[in-house]
Order: sequence, then C-alpha cells, then structure tokens
Amino acid sequence: MALTFIITITLVCIGWSLWIRRLTWSCRWEVAATLNIALQGGAVLLMSPWASATLGPILYDLTGKWNFEDYLGHDLYVVAASAIVYNAIGRLHDDSAMQETFKQYVERPATLCIPLLLATFWLGNGAAIYHPDFFQLPTDFWLSAYWVLLCSMLLYLLAYGARAMLVLRRDPRSRRIATVYLIASASGMLACVVRIITALVPQLQPLENGKMVWLSACTCGAVFALTAAHSWRVKIRGLTGVPR
Repeated sequence: MALTFIITITLVCIGWSLWIRRLTWSCRWEVAATLNIALQGGAVLLMSPWASATLGPILYDLTGKWNFEDYLGHDLYVVAASAIVYNAIGRLHDDSAMQETFKQYVERPATLCIPLLLATFWLGNGAAIYHPDFFQLPTDFWLSAYWVLLCSMLLYLLAYGARAMLVLRRDPRSRRIATVYLIASASGMLACVVRIITALVPQLQPLENGKMVWLSACTCGAVFALTAAHSWRVKIRGLTGVPR
C-alpha cells in the first residue's frame, strides 16, 4: 500500500509538471528539462508492480526473460539523467562547447553503459526469476554487477549535473531553483548508493527490501518535476500571450 501511494504521488507530480510545461517541447533551452521529467515518469511506471503484472508477461513471451520492463525503465533513467546534465551545461556553455562536452563526458559513457547493462541483466537472476518489485529480487553475481554498473553510471551523471548546478547557484537569479535541483540530485544519488551497498552486501537486502531506494528515487523524480514546473511558471509570468 505504501509503495503504491509513493508511486502514485510521484506520477501525479510528473503528470502535472508535464501539463504545466506542455509548451516547452518547442523551446530549445527547456526541452531537455521536460524530457527528463517525462523519462523519469516512464521509468517509474515501468519499474512499478503494475507494469510487472501487466507488461511483464507480454515481454516474457517476446524475449523469454522476466523483468524486462524493469531493464527498460532503468535505461530511461540513464537517458533522463543525461537530459539533466544537458539542461545544466547548456546554461553554462555556448552551443558548440556544450555539444562537445556533452558528447565526450555524457553521451559516450551512457551509450556504452546501456548494452553492458543488457548483458549483465540477461545473464543473471534479473532475467531468470520473476518478481513484481525488481528491487526485492535476490542478487547473484551478474545481478550485483548490473546494479553496480547502473547505479555507478547514474551517480556519475547526477554528480556531473550537480557540479553544473553549483556553478549556476552563484547567480542570485538561479540560486533557489539550482538549490532545489541539487536536493533532488542528492536524493537520486542516495538511492544509487543504497542500491550499490545492498547489491554488494546481500545480507542487507531483506532489511532494506527496496524501501529506501523507492522512496529516494521517487522523491528525486517528484522534486525535479515540481521544481521544473515552478521554474517554467516563473519564466512565463512576465510574458504576454502565453497561457499559464
């Protein structure tokens, strides 16, 4: 019941934010933030027990592997975290420098990570044993490697974006929004650290049982969504002819 409540609240926050920011899909400097919110919403939905119960059997029939919807959700998280970095560094560099930096330090590592995730997922318990909550699935060597690889990549991306936010925070006009983004990033990083620790120390898995990871990950998504919605409303407040 608690997990259902947390997921529902997160998806409501994300849906509301996407509605508020619906005009930003055609805004070059805002689309990355909106894409991040949409991807996080898709990731939470794919990782939920609802997706496992409905989409999971369909994907099993197609692939012969269980929990494939969770793997797809994790891929969305990697792309979402990349979008956070794109949005942050786009405010610090001119276009050519931003594109070069993003490709070298974000796009290439993330692109390499996704097939490696698929390989470790395919070989371990993650694809062999069905569980409605993937965070509660007992790890073997390959699933532990999967969690370490995924969470290390997300930690890197979130830390990279947070570093850019620290620079933006020096500007008084951006300080409040950047601070809240940093809090959201810290929550996402906490989820990754907890998941790495429990993957490496299996004895802790029954104690944590996915609760802290879910709470931290959903807090990250909800705070990002609400902050992005507020930021957009502030930006359009002084404009005329643009619906709020």
